[in-house]
Amino acid sequence: MKQMLVTYDQSRELSSQLSEIRKEWDDGQYKTLLFHVFSAVSDEKVLQPLSAGLKAEFPESDILGTVSAGEIRDARLMAPGILISAIFFELAEVRVVKYDDIKGNEAAIGKTLAETTDSIDQIKAVELILTGTEFNTRLIFEKMGKCKEGVAVFGGYAGGHSMDVGEHFIFDENGLTDNKIFAVFYAGRDFHIDVDKSVGWQRLGHHFTVTKADESRLMELNHRPAVEVYEKYLQIDRNDNFAENTFEFPLIAAVEEDELLRHTITVEEDGTLDLAGYVTEGMHIYLCFGNPSLIVKKVNARIEQVRQFQPEVILLYSCSVRKSFWEDFVDMEMLPFAELASTAGFHTWGEVKRNEQTGNVLEYNITLLSIAMREGNPKAEMHPALRVDDSVLKGQALLMKRLTQLVASSTTELQNAYNHLEKMNERLSYMSQYDTLTGIYNRRRLEEVIEQALCDASADGRKVGLFMMDIDFFKRVNDTYGHAVGDSVLVEMTNIFKGMVDSIPGSSVGRWGGEEFFAVIPDCDISRAVNIAERLRKTVEQHDFTGVLGKLTISIGVVAATGREERMHLYKTVDDCLYFAKQNGRNQVSSLGS
Repeated sequence: MKQMLVTYDQSRELSSQLSEIRKEWDDGQYKTLLFHVFSAVSDEKVLQPLSAGLKAEFPESDILGTVSAGEIRDARLMAPGILISAIFFELAEVRVVKYDDIKGNEAAIGKTLAETTDSIDQIKAVELILTGTEFNTRLIFEKMGKCKEGVAVFGGYAGGHSMDVGEHFIFDENGLTDNKIFAVFYAGRDFHIDVDKSVGWQRLGHHFTVTKADESRLMELNHRPAVEVYEKYLQIDRNDNFAENTFEFPLIAAVEEDELLRHTITVEEDGTLDLAGYVTEGMHIYLCFGNPSLIVKKVNARIEQVRQFQPEVILLYSCSVRKSFWEDFVDMEMLPFAELASTAGFHTWGEVKRNEQTGNVLEYNITLLSIAMREGNPKAEMHPALRVDDSVLKGQALLMKRLTQLVASSTTELQNAYNHLEKMNERLSYMSQYDTLTGIYNRRRLEEVIEQALCDASADGRKVGLFMMDIDFFKRVNDTYGHAVGDSVLVEMTNIFKGMVDSIPGSSVGRWGGEEFFAVIPDCDISRAVNIAERLRKTVEQHDFTGVLGKLTISIGVVAATGREERMHLYKTVDDCLYFAKQNGRNQVSSLGS
């Protein structure tokens, strides 16, 4: 396996520029030749003849061309031009399929892609070169994610150097198109591939929830116009330079333990953000920023993975936003890859990768996608360890590195404090509604439940059963066995009450205070209420409580309320019923003839 690179010169004859590739191909040791053409030029009068010329020179080859936001040769951003990559395969089975008329047929195309993948023996990877601006790629990826496990899926979106011009074309010998997908299927027992992404953008602050979205249109965050997240927190106004000003602060979505970065292309009058990539309602979205130290750390980890893999060919598909972020230092994070193998690629308008854990095919932004390929076993000794040389950062870039590290550390501390505060608030909220010993409603929350049940009863004309329950001679338990046993009795009693009450739809039980409990059962007349109370009383009477000798009993006061009663009088009535039961021998149910 081998990759050869040519920077195309329009002023020279094509065949002379391809002479070294011709010599290599004519050697006869290769079975397949695949051309990638990455172009800063979007003129069909240039690209169609070039592609046709490649096809004429090498009829057996396949050609994948894309307009690019930056051409990467030998892991460096070259001057805007046209880069030709020729990859020679000795062992792999490489099959190229070009799908037409994508718009409106996305789900069907995705299904076909998955079926084709599954039909190929020893399939290892699928590469996708796409435009994405004219069709819904999410529908394609949803189907593609259903292909067999272990198959890598990767790729990039076409897009020109200028953010203001919609040059989203791919091309081959037949010309330019914005409604087609190029797919390369890599297979073979002796073909090996390793694909991963590097990010390094760090979350800033707490999350927002997507409350309204339509594919790549983000309309609302936390029920507010999405643009306000930039206006309020970063003071970026919605003017003509909005996209440029927000590039350094894209959005990051948390999806199934993965992170999808999304940068803004335009902002609409109503505050809707048009993003590079889809979002869905319910997603948690964060603002984020590029942290040079974290970016370098992530890239270094990936370089080590590629070194261990020992590739023969490397492709780099890097987001155009990373190019804008690094500016004069854009080569810094890419250069070590060229030490490991011949490296080519392009700056994209979005990257595609399959999540190895979930199998989902996802669209990413602002990532550096590195694709390492090899045929057969490693042929060379392990290359010495490599690292990104970020010592080249000077002046403003070095200041940016230090400031972002300060922001990152402060953000982490603030996020930890925020998380702690959220947990404390959750705890306080729980304590305001639930009894800490038994875990059931406390009196405060129970009174709210009772009031709602009474209002419902008054509205629908049905009665609600109110039960006040007291453990007989509970003081003896504490005095005889101690408060620890007393607490365990309260917990066991709670489980008995919950077991019966929870089986009745819409019912609730809570601790009224001390050894008193209260239950609320809707649609319950007095006859049914007494029957339920008797069953509850008997269940307690027959239960063997842990650590207590002899049986325990309860007394129950029962009322069936209409909801129209004066509340204080109603509570006094049910309390009187309980008092009557206790005064008349305990271990009984009293309704005082209600």
